[in-house]
Amino acid sequence: MKTGDSGSPQRTSSRVPSVTSSKIKLGAFGRARKAGCERNVASALLQQRQALRIVRENVDVTPKPLVDAAFGTIDENQTTALETIGLFQTGSGSQLTASPSRISNLRTSSSALLKTFSTDDLQMESLLSTQVCGLLPTEEDEDAAPPPFFLPSDHSVVFATRPETVTITLKETQTFLVFEMPQMTEDLRTPEGQAVEQANENYEYVTVGPGSSRKLLDVETQTIRVLTKSRGTYCGLRPRRNQGTFVNNWVMHDTYVAPELMVERDGLLVVHTKESMRRMREAQELRYKLPEPETTPDRSPEEQLSRICRETGFLDAARVMERIIANNVFVEAQKRFTGLTKRDPCALDLKFDYRLDLLWTFACEMVHDRPVAAFRWSPANANILAVAYGAKTGSDRPDGVLLIWCAKNPSQPGREYTFDSPLSDIDWSKERPNLLAIGFYDGSVRVVDVSVKKVNIIRQSRRETSAACSPHWQVQWWSGDEQFDYQEQIYTSDQDGRIFCYRLGEDFFATEIMRLYRVEGKLSGVSRTDHCVAYDVPISRQPAALILRRHPVVSNVYLVGSDEGCIYRCSTNYLRQHVDSFVAHDGPIYSFEFSPFCQKLFLTCGADWCIRIWADGLTEPLITLSTAMACVRNACWSPTCSTIIASVVNDQICVWDIHRKTHTPTSVTISTNGARLVAADFTANGNQLVVADVGGVVYVYNLEGMPFPPYDQTKVLIESVHKALATKPELLRKLKKLGPPF
Repeated sequence: MKTGDSGSPQRTSSRVPSVTSSKIKLGAFGRARKAGCERNVASALLQQRQALRIVRENVDVTPKPLVDAAFGTIDENQTTALETIGLFQTGSGSQLTASPSRISNLRTSSSALLKTFSTDDLQMESLLSTQVCGLLPTEEDEDAAPPPFFLPSDHSVVFATRPETVTITLKETQTFLVFEMPQMTEDLRTPEGQAVEQANENYEYVTVGPGSSRKLLDVETQTIRVLTKSRGTYCGLRPRRNQGTFVNNWVMHDTYVAPELMVERDGLLVVHTKESMRRMREAQELRYKLPEPETTPDRSPEEQLSRICRETGFLDAARVMERIIANNVFVEAQKRFTGLTKRDPCALDLKFDYRLDLLWTFACEMVHDRPVAAFRWSPANANILAVAYGAKTGSDRPDGVLLIWCAKNPSQPGREYTFDSPLSDIDWSKERPNLLAIGFYDGSVRVVDVSVKKVNIIRQSRRETSAACSPHWQVQWWSGDEQFDYQEQIYTSDQDGRIFCYRLGEDFFATEIMRLYRVEGKLSGVSRTDHCVAYDVPISRQPAALILRRHPVVSNVYLVGSDEGCIYRCSTNYLRQHVDSFVAHDGPIYSFEFSPFCQKLFLTCGADWCIRIWADGLTEPLITLSTAMACVRNACWSPTCSTIIASVVNDQICVWDIHRKTHTPTSVTISTNGARLVAADFTANGNQLVVADVGGVVYVYNLEGMPFPPYDQTKVLIESVHKALATKPELLRKLKKLGPPF
């Protein structure tokens, strides 16, 4: 038998002696040799196939071999027992044995096993099924087949050269405090321990020692909680009356024989007819589901869809879906608006630069190019903003629009109300947050309920009960006194210089409580520009009442600012006559606001380019702030920091900090659209500043880089005022005479 031509170099090509005279049949040996020949043929076919190349559209797309060229393949031809032994020796008794050198080689090979075949004519040692080794395999040793390839250890691609030096960078991770138990004892030999001992001695001295003023007992006690009331209350009896009716036995039988027609309400049984009960059940079933589209042939699908879109349930579901979609766009800004995302007070890059970061804008096509007359945040819900839109001078649109925006969906308004006259001012009710008072340019006042989508007018002024026919520049809810049964009333100020009080009754009657007259002669306050009035004949003797503010301490005192720059101090106890007045600006007054931390200080801004801070009781301004030669449309105090003031001038948003400097603002932000700004106000938490312009856009800015609020806000504010009056000792002396907190 001839061995394979492609055998391993370690094999010895030899011929096996003929064994035809023996009685043994080497069938297995023949099959093994046959398989070896088949593998040689397969290897030749594989080499021939690898020589072929496949080219498609001038691109070589020949599949790559499964085994990388870096791996050296082991020959697939397995060494048979006779080829490994190579030389067989024939001994007595027809016994075939191998040479000792071949046996030693077999001990180092793991490709064959040693087994002895014995017959009558032939005994032969073969390496076909038994492994020759020094020790028998144990359970831990696995008899694994050799891999089909091996990896050279000196391959430069697979085994890259190891660098001589390796750089390892160690960084400190964030420390998470899981548990902390503060130390309750101190070492007596340390200064901390001596301080604790001294504190204990002082405590014993003032409690049980000579310094104690009363006797103390260290025992457990239990006090019975007794609920008491300071005064007695009397609730009058509800009026009662007798009501007679006639019922016979048949009526009672018909009533109680059908219990499904009876409904219990407030502890009483109410009997309904079959028809009314059916309508009640149908209304209850259809209350929380959309109506089924009608399939009548006289209505097209467009008409059915239009009818569904007008349903309240569908509109509510669409509004919720719009908020969910808007959350994907404004989620980060909404987190900053609500205070979920705040700056790190311990950040190393923290700077007090008083900058404004735009979160979003409230704008839609419906109010494009309409000036914003006023906006107010809801006192009950910090996410709801009511915005009143007027009309430009000379515009062909005489109507007005009121939009209710929500921070949950800055892209679309939650409520849209249209009126036949431009709006001038709005204000929320404190007792009933769903009511909104609206003033119009035609002199009317309305109270609407914003809890429904359609316009629901609760109260409306009429010509018979209200004599106002000019724009109401201020509309405010004031809590009533004993005269009005402690109910809220609506106070307004109009272009004719009159102050009205509207009683929230069925008639909505208006009472004129004050009428202003133009300033004549010289008044205390700032100096005004002298006008030549030799041939000047004024058309109206009443100036416009642009500003109306109630005193924060004295409930019956209110202040009015006119378009002449004069501030009138009035009282509800003296009708049509003011108590005092002084000149605050050389021109119209656009804003008037008391400080939330010191109610004796207030600021004003006007058309004479200035913002002035006043003290209640002095007619000389304490601090004057000015930037450009343009009117200051609005100014307001920060509700969280007593020394920060925000103002708008043209398209600039100025942030002042009088604790740092008063000659220039700490930061100036230019409006995004470049339109003229008309209103500004802080949110209730003081983290955002809301600004509106004449184009109908409302901007919501987040305050970044603001200083930390001081512990004693009033003290810091008074110190800042004293610092600004260092060059005015006479005015500072007058200020201190006003008493605390000055």
